[in-house]
Amino acid sequence: MINIIDHFGGRVTTISIDMDITVESKLHVCLAQLPKPPQDAITNDASRPVAVAAAIQLLAGGGGHAGAALSEMAPGNETVLVAFPEFAFGSVDWEALDVAIRASARPLIVLGGFGATAGGWLTEWAGLETGDGQTRRRLAWDQAGDGIGDIRRVNGGWCWVHVPGETHCIAYLKTVAEQNVEAVVLPDLQFGRWITHLRFNDVDLFPLICADMLQLPGEHPDSAQARIVEALRDVPGDRPAMVVGSLLQHGYNINWVRAIDSLLVHVLAGRPGLVALANVADAKVSAIEAEDQWRSLTGVFGKWDELTKGQVNLPCGRRVMTAGVVGAVVRHSEPVVTIGAVDWGPYGPVDGKFVWHAAMLCPIHQDGLVAPLVLPPPPHACEIGRFLRRHPGDPNWSPRLRDGSASIAAHLASGTSPQAKQILNTLLHGPSGGAVDPDTLHETAQQQAAEHGLHALATLTTIEGNGWQSAAGQQGQLRQDTSGRHLLVWRDARKTKMQMRAILSNWQQQAGEHPDLIVIAQSRFGDIDEGAVTEARRDDFSAAPAIAAVAGGGLMTEQSDHTAPRGRRRVLVVSLAAVASVYADYQPGVDDMPLVEALQARINASFGAMA
Repeated sequence: MINIIDHFGGRVTTISIDMDITVESKLHVCLAQLPKPPQDAITNDASRPVAVAAAIQLLAGGGGHAGAALSEMAPGNETVLVAFPEFAFGSVDWEALDVAIRASARPLIVLGGFGATAGGWLTEWAGLETGDGQTRRRLAWDQAGDGIGDIRRVNGGWCWVHVPGETHCIAYLKTVAEQNVEAVVLPDLQFGRWITHLRFNDVDLFPLICADMLQLPGEHPDSAQARIVEALRDVPGDRPAMVVGSLLQHGYNINWVRAIDSLLVHVLAGRPGLVALANVADAKVSAIEAEDQWRSLTGVFGKWDELTKGQVNLPCGRRVMTAGVVGAVVRHSEPVVTIGAVDWGPYGPVDGKFVWHAAMLCPIHQDGLVAPLVLPPPPHACEIGRFLRRHPGDPNWSPRLRDGSASIAAHLASGTSPQAKQILNTLLHGPSGGAVDPDTLHETAQQQAAEHGLHALATLTTIEGNGWQSAAGQQGQLRQDTSGRHLLVWRDARKTKMQMRAILSNWQQQAGEHPDLIVIAQSRFGDIDEGAVTEARRDDFSAAPAIAAVAGGGLMTEQSDHTAPRGRRRVLVVSLAAVASVYADYQPGVDDMPLVEALQARINASFGAMA
């Protein structure tokens, strides 16, 4: 039986819970990045069906999942902390959520925001009789001594503490109104006067709701951050602590960077400390990497001075680093559930090098979690799509660039060949076989190369007769339907034009037939020599010596000999600037077909000269 004891204070309610939830200073944390709930659903305290379906399928199964999706995403019987955003649910959703949690065969800590709910509903909920096997309900404040009113609404959170056969649910309240929307749209909200401290046997958790986290202790001595300092004053410094925030925030905001930094560097100073955030999905992007690295803010963060090199990027989680913070955010900005183990340290090659090792994800759609579960995809498609949104080009450029970017995004989403990894590798390295780290596209040289290359590729996809090149093992991202020639866009961030021509010459001389290859290229210095690629620095061994040369023995032509004549590959180079002219020289209201026809004539004329 879980022994739970309430300690009501004027500023902090400490709830002691006789339960261990970590294993070797690690804890599985599952963050649900839900779609933003409709404002009218919040205002009317209505059900949030997408959130409820996702939660039930995660915790109990259904919707194409034979059992709890959580069991596949994190197999085993270790405790999992699951966090949902602010206003994730309406009060009417509690029963369905509770049934799913009580059915779980593993220990769970589930945090989720709800509201806007009348105070009377909450106090009545807490007072209902519960029998054997039912969830025991409690309020994280002394309702008899310093309670809330019945009429005004609350923005609250539920915290379920579950082990098989026993379940508790604690309701807690937001303490500070968000001023731009919440204080205006929901002016009657009443707020809690206490923060909640969940003191487990092995870790201290502080569940907070959105704006509660933003006020810094030095400026606001009555803030939640200041109260956490107070709550931990007499707690041994070797005990790990984690602040868990349920958010409804539109992506990056400098106030959140400051708040996270303050919590880790000041509030949780001198002890193992982490901050975990569950926010709604937000697709906003920024061309500035220092801002864009925060994605939708959903993630887990630790102290930079404890892991100064940061953690490695993973398919599900992308590294975040600032002067004081290190950690990982959910890579994708769409609705998705992501899980992995958090680690309070110490960090190292033996103990672990991840604040949050995000291992699995599952997208969320209108009916809940996408089924079946699959391994997470490589990050290339996500990063290409995001890069195109971060760097869409000049607004006065041709609509072809916008339409072509959408075409690339649709192709990547389809999962068909060529795959995103192949597209990106050849775009920046040509046929050399080099690999691109998609998480370095923001670096100056890579960014410029990727912009030029992707904009050219996007433009080419809009030209009639060009389609995606899907043949395995062949070069080129696109294919001309009529001629069968392949188109390879190559904008190299580091190589000179001579180095690029040498790579093309080497590829051209390799064995194996290949359709004619049109390489639309540019070097690191922006130049390229156009025309047919000729062999250089290498003799042509494709033909055996002539009989008149009186060659014999091993020099005689033999069937299947490596000197047997082969079909020769043909490679033509066209400057990337020729494609850039199609979108950059566009004039609104003027037909751009002359620009397109000039590009096509340039390519075809060059191949005619090679015939």
